[in-house]
Amino acid sequence: MKRLIAIAFCMLSLCFLAAETPESIMIKVMEVQSSKSSALDLLLTLKDAAGQTRERRIQTLSFSEKGETSTITIFLSPASVKNTRFLTLDDEQWIYLPALKRVKRISATEEGGSFMGSDFSYADMDSTTYDADQARHTLLSESEESYCIESVPFSSSVYGKTITWVDKTTFLPLLVEFYEKDRTTLIKKLTTEELDIIDNRWITKKLTMTTVSSGHSTSLEILQAKYDLDLDEGYFTTRFLETGRL
Repeated sequence: MKRLIAIAFCMLSLCFLAAETPESIMIKVMEVQSSKSSALDLLLTLKDAAGQTRERRIQTLSFSEKGETSTITIFLSPASVKNTRFLTLDDEQWIYLPALKRVKRISATEEGGSFMGSDFSYADMDSTTYDADQARHTLLSESEESYCIESVPFSSSVYGKTITWVDKTTFLPLLVEFYEKDRTTLIKKLTTEELDIIDNRWITKKLTMTTVSSGHSTSLEILQAKYDLDLDEGYFTTRFLETGRL
């Protein structure tokens, strides 16, 4: 009997040690979405409360090294936004507006502003989830399919908190709720519409950001994706941002 109790205790201990913590879950969320580099062809669809839509084609290139990620986003169409380029270098952001023929740096006070008329803010274009060392993570609930985690940032942020539902199979976010700095007012919801497997990895193929107060939404769909490419680092410079040439 004592031996059976000891075995049961050991098994229980192993289960406890193997259990995911909120921090380990969010680490996996960040890891599963990371890559050495990527090239994405995207369709951006803006929909107002009346159901009227506008579409924009964009291409995004990203490169990660030593824990820092650089991203360049290029608008391909329509003509009204063509050749608009947006550059993120770790925690700094710039945008090139062809109509003005100049580069503008995005200040900290502008991070919460709308990115090109969409429901994504400039801050959202950097990341929509917090790394383990950027916020206090708390497991609110758990179901058979997902974890529900509240994240309260340690430092000043556009949002007071986020609540993320994480798929247990893929560790991709299924739903993210964004709250005002009072941590009670829901501002936006990011909903995963479709998952897919590309290059033997799970990706979020389509997602939709909805602004609660207006009912306006923006869908982002990956039309083509390639990962771990050899990309010229010249893409991730203010020179390419301004000229569009390497």
